[in-house]
Amino acid sequence: MDRIYFLDNPWPQGHRIIDFKWNAHFKYEEEISEKNGLYFDFHLETADYYEEDADEEDMEEGEEESDWKAKIVWNNYHSCTLSSEEWSYKGFLAGNDKAPFNLEELDGKKYKVDFLSEEEQEEWDPELTAFDVYLLGHDAAAFHTIRFTKNENGAYRVDWKGKLALAYVGDYEFKYDFQAFVSSVSFRGIAVPDELTDQEACGLLKRFVRDPALFELQNQNGQRRFVLK
Repeated sequence: MDRIYFLDNPWPQGHRIIDFKWNAHFKYEEEISEKNGLYFDFHLETADYYEEDADEEDMEEGEEESDWKAKIVWNNYHSCTLSSEEWSYKGFLAGNDKAPFNLEELDGKKYKVDFLSEEEQEEWDPELTAFDVYLLGHDAAAFHTIRFTKNENGAYRVDWKGKLALAYVGDYEFKYDFQAFVSSVSFRGIAVPDELTDQEACGLLKRFVRDPALFELQNQNGQRRFVLK
C-alpha cells in the first residue's frame, strides 16, 4: 500500500496515499537560462490523518510536547497535500539544454531537490522551492531526495523523502522528516500551455529531451500533452 510517514508524529504506521500523479511541464522564459527546461511535477494527497484510528477514543489526547506530536492538532487539518502543481506550477528540473532528459537513465536515478544552504534557509522564499505542502496549515517542504525504480510493467516505484517546516505558525526550521513510498505510477506526460504553437512546443521537446521521438503530441478536449508512445 502506498503510504507517507511523518517521523515522530502520532501515527508511526503512516498514512495512506489516496492520490499520486506524475506530470511534467516546460519552463522556457526564466531569466537564468539554466532554470529553463523540463520540470517534473508530483501531486500527492493522503487520506484523513485519523482514518485508521480504531475508535474515537484514539483521537483523545492529553498534553503533548508540541503540535507535531498532538493528534488533536493534526486532526484539525484533516489530511495532507504535497504538490508542485496544486497552488502554482513549480516542480523540479529533469532536463535542460546542457543535460536533456534521458528516459533510459531514469531507472535508479536519484534527484536531490532544494538542498538549501544556511543562507538560503535564513532568506527562504516559498516561491522558489519545488513543492508546496498543506500539512498543519500551509507549511514548507525542502531537502527532497526522490528515487525512481522501473517496474516490470513499465511504471515506476517512487521513493521520496524530505524535510518539513511548520511555516504556518511561523517556524521556518526544516526539522521534521517525511518518507513517502509509491509502488507504481505511470508518467502522464508533458503539459503544453495554450500560448505555444505545436511547432514551438516540439522545439522545446527537442531542446530538453534527449530522444523526442519517444513522445507524441496528443490533444484531448483542447488540452495538449506530449505522452510516451
